Amino acid sequence: MPFHPLDMNIPDNRVLDNVLVKICGTTSSEDAQLAMDAGANFLGVIIEHSPSPRSVSLETAREVSSNCKLPVVAVTVNKSLDELLHINELLRPFALQLHGDENPELARQLVNRGIVIWAACSGEREIARRRALEMTESGAQAVLLDARTTNGSETVYGGTGHTSDWELARELRQSGLRVILAGGLSPDNVQQAIETVRPWMADVISGVEARKGVKDGEKVREFVHRARQSHSSLD
Repeated sequence: MPFHPLDMNIPDNRVLDNVLVKICGTTSSEDAQLAMDAGANFLGVIIEHSPSPRSVSLETAREVSSNCKLPVVAVTVNKSLDELLHINELLRPFALQLHGDENPELARQLVNRGIVIWAACSGEREIARRRALEMTESGAQAVLLDARTTNGSETVYGGTGHTSDWELARELRQSGLRVILAGGLSPDNVQQAIETVRPWMADVISGVEARKGVKDGEKVREFVHRARQSHSSLD
């Protein structure tokens, strides 16, 4: 059936022709164009998170968004309600992706204001499972499974190149949650990941980069192509 990515009333990917694709960590209009030309469905922009080499200012995010026809997702880490409302007001993204340790009450407050929330879940399995369920109960429309690491005393919340917990992602998808699979995906493993998890969406950063913060056009195209091929093996 025909499907527009802005129709968020679809329960899961079983009624989609293809798994959706989000190219995340986009830092320039040129890379946004690569994603659009490759056939991606969403573009992710990391907003003002200084530890990330893919972080951009809100001004740059607005420039990228204004020059791209793809729906933009604003990826944020541990920002306050006021900061998130400010980002939403200026950028008008399709969704706010809460990618840190934000609490479910913050998600609820944003949802109550009509903002679409996607919530990242990572870390130990039980912690990630609990966060996924709590965020969903608070109104998050999708949960994103990622892999976090530590760098000294600092938590690296995503873009690590490490593989996330596919088993947990599949379990959550089977329980009825809308699952976005991230963490260590690349053109080499995206088909296996989709066939294993059957997510609503595949999300990639480091797996399609020439270097941190700069996309490789061939890798972006190959990732989207292989993700599209995967749907035929799903029941």
